[in-house]
Amino acid sequence: MKKAWLALQAIGVPLLAAGTLLGSQAAAVPSLAATSTAVSSSVSARVVLRASGAPRTPAGATSLGTVPASQQVHFDVVLKVRDQAALTAYLSGLANRKSPYFHRFLRKGQFGPLFGPTLSQVAAVEAALTAAGLSPGQVTADRLTIPVTATASAIEHAFGISLLRYRLPGGRVAYANSAAPEIAAAVAPLVDGVLGLNDLYQAQSSLERTQPGRAGPPSQDVPAAAGTAGPQPCAAASDAWPDTINVFADYYGMSQLYGLDDFGQGERIAVMEFEPNLPSDISAYESCYGISTPVTYITVDGGAGTGAGSGEAALDIEILAGLAPEATIDVYQAPNTISEGMYDIFSDFVADDTDSVLSSSWGLCESEWDTADLNADEELAEQADAQGQTILAAAGDNGSTACSSAGAPDATLDVLAPAVTPYIVSVGGTEIESSGSEVVWNESDSDLGAGGGGVSAYWCMPDYQYQPSIPGIFSPYDPTNSACTDSVDSQGYQREVPDVSANADPYSGYVIYYDGAWEGGWGGTSAATPLWAAIAALTDASPFCSAYDSGPAGVLPQALYAAVASDQATIYGGSYPQVIKDITSGNNDYTPSGYADGLYPATTGYDLASGLGAPIVGGVGSTGGASTYFPGYTALMCRQLATALTTDRVAAVSPATGVAGETAQVTIDGTGFLPIAGADRVGVYSGATLLATLTPSCTTTACTVTLPAESPGTVDLRVSVEDGAYTSAVPADRFTYAAGVPRISSISPAKGTAGGGTKVTIHGSNFVDVKSVTFGGKAGTKVVVTSTTSLTVTTPKGTEGATVKVVVTAAGGASNVVLYLYT
Repeated sequence: MKKAWLALQAIGVPLLAAGTLLGSQAAAVPSLAATSTAVSSSVSARVVLRASGAPRTPAGATSLGTVPASQQVHFDVVLKVRDQAALTAYLSGLANRKSPYFHRFLRKGQFGPLFGPTLSQVAAVEAALTAAGLSPGQVTADRLTIPVTATASAIEHAFGISLLRYRLPGGRVAYANSAAPEIAAAVAPLVDGVLGLNDLYQAQSSLERTQPGRAGPPSQDVPAAAGTAGPQPCAAASDAWPDTINVFADYYGMSQLYGLDDFGQGERIAVMEFEPNLPSDISAYESCYGISTPVTYITVDGGAGTGAGSGEAALDIEILAGLAPEATIDVYQAPNTISEGMYDIFSDFVADDTDSVLSSSWGLCESEWDTADLNADEELAEQADAQGQTILAAAGDNGSTACSSAGAPDATLDVLAPAVTPYIVSVGGTEIESSGSEVVWNESDSDLGAGGGGVSAYWCMPDYQYQPSIPGIFSPYDPTNSACTDSVDSQGYQREVPDVSANADPYSGYVIYYDGAWEGGWGGTSAATPLWAAIAALTDASPFCSAYDSGPAGVLPQALYAAVASDQATIYGGSYPQVIKDITSGNNDYTPSGYADGLYPATTGYDLASGLGAPIVGGVGSTGGASTYFPGYTALMCRQLATALTTDRVAAVSPATGVAGETAQVTIDGTGFLPIAGADRVGVYSGATLLATLTPSCTTTACTVTLPAESPGTVDLRVSVEDGAYTSAVPADRFTYAAGVPRISSISPAKGTAGGGTKVTIHGSNFVDVKSVTFGGKAGTKVVVTSTTSLTVTTPKGTEGATVKVVVTAAGGASNVVLYLYT
């Protein structure tokens, strides 16, 4: 991925060409060429790592002098991937059926040998750190991070900097590097940056609430839930606030998946948290809904302390448990630092590779990040994507002015990181109105927030987002950047956010159990993000992905944009919504920031206020009811990454004939059928005319269906799966309706020897699906029907001198009688 601010430095070693990344299997990781980098024991030849420069000191910070020399400081030296162009080509191909990399997701431990620095390069950096007086720890499995713990004085000596202390507004004491660190010139091209040399800035949660502790109904609420397939609340939750989690499950179409016995079983969802929560709150919430979702806590860098927190963690966990109750939730807890806590959670998530999705409701405006932190998180986001893991992050609650806050309004356009990072799915906010319509969330009037969105000043538009067929994807508000020019993005567009949206308005918000009590009116993109994470888990666990053998569809960004692009005419131009609900009303000007220029309005298709739109998880039919034939978000994403059932074909119809004017049950054999009730349709065609549309019962290779009564003639039985094209008409799919009872008009010859064996030709009509031809009750042999008006048959043995009755039995019944003489 190219950066708009900073061009990637060449690492100066021979690398594998992008077109030869993988052999026949993703599991067969090739060895890449490696060149060792010699490092002198002298550190006199050093260069500055500008990506890890001295951070901007927050307004109101007071200097406290230097960090005590003996104070221990943990930091990470982050290395560059070996060949960014090769990695980008690989990631671009994962959801492209024409690519040799399609669906070849990496397994745990494969990323480092394939894309990380070589072992000799890692050793060179370790040697340089050692020569500078530091003691590097064990490099991570992906070969991207070398952890180091050292005293402040050792760090200052090693990097040629000072570590300074500050008291920040609010009283927290933090430290920061006085300048960019220096490192041996021989290994500098291998290093992305040094993380952890400052802890000035902390991530902010994207949580908004109405009046804390408020009981009673909101000023507007989501249309009441009709579905009862998912978890249902107890009276205490419903009494506290009407918009319980089942209401959102029904509104967004998750109830359809519950009806297919999909509750997220077998999936693991990670949650990033920088604050604690009370496990007793989670237990009370689950007890209310009658669920027992496992929740585990994983401590990172010492954890996040104890207590109830602000409610962010409780909100995240409870939304996930309520929407995907049979998944397992892994809560990664770390101290609130951008350089260490956030990076290390991302690092552990990809290293563990046990969770299919990570939800983060935390962030900081992009302009306040060090470039080294931005680069480092992107590398881990790329690794997660390569492994089929989805990362979702809140787009923020300050509209298009992400740096603004209640105490410090800021009208500067900005976006929230890490949500803006390529290969992380940015989740914006909508507001559900009581009418059922959905608009961009903007509560500027009540100072409760607005959905984040805008254009990155750092990242170029990633390959997967460059989808010219999606309306609005090239926003007139996206200034082109000459640094953003590569083989795909020739126009210089930059990364746009959000990618998707969901309800974030506290007034149509969520009710949770927090600090021992039920409270309603919770919202913000903090709520929309775990909602989308639950959708990812339900999608991965769905029968659609199981049948299609789709693997980790989730909300994988390449598959998301490719799927929307392939179905954009239906999504944005259809007569009724499917897959994604286009948000076309509102904007995300957060006027308390001082900004009110209306630069990012909601429009048809993609826009910088709502992204691609809000989810329609289950399919919706033309009458507005639930449908498994018309694909919703889950079915479309599973189909986008399908490795099975990709070819729809009719191979045979049995029986192939029936009586005109009567119904007939037939079996259609073939391939590519979807074994989910209602997902397939059979079209009865007479030439190009569709006579009837039927809903069959299917396995992957056969569909049974009752055909309607039709006039005499031959029809084609063509199959369509999930609103796809009907199979082409072929001879194998034909079914013939017989005109009626067969009739014999002549037989020739009319006599033959008693020994049988005479070949007889019978003319007549309605010789359709002939069952038998009998001579005096004995069946003839070698019956060949040459047309509906002619057949041949070989006579059986008879009695000399006997005259017998000849009868043809066909689909229409038994024919009239003609006589045959045995001589």
